[in-house]
Amino acid sequence: MSVMQRAMIILNPSSGNEEAKNYKDFICDVVESKGYDLTMRETEKAHDATLFAREAAEKGYDYVIAVGGDGTINEAVSGLAEQKYQPLFSLVPFGTVNDFARAIGVPLKPEQAIQWVKEANTEQLADIGKINDRYFVNVVALGAIAEAT
Repeated sequence: MSVMQRAMIILNPSSGNEEAKNYKDFICDVVESKGYDLTMRETEKAHDATLFAREAAEKGYDYVIAVGGDGTINEAVSGLAEQKYQPLFSLVPFGTVNDFARAIGVPLKPEQAIQWVKEANTEQLADIGKINDRYFVNVVALGAIAEAT
């Protein structure tokens, strides 16, 4: 008898002008249709996604899916970055800019991005950066540009 693989969805319900939460059931159905035993975690404050992702790695989850904007994605990556065990990681972009999703070719429309998670069958490695004790994917902004933003 084989052990069912486990997935954790980390959802920021306020992402996408609070649209992300409207897709919760659809995302869950898609991940479960891939044969995963699913755990759903919703963020309530800063760094929740980091804690949830770290928990998923420490407990040996096979797959982590972050649902939110670039901040949620960066937090989840931070939670996974220094873990000995690295689960498969994916994302459904719901932010304003979605820089990382754009960079790796994830569709930006919610339905298409969720379908992309369903159909994805290859692994793509991505570099991450670290400044002091914070990890990031794709972009870091410093100085006047960051201040203006």
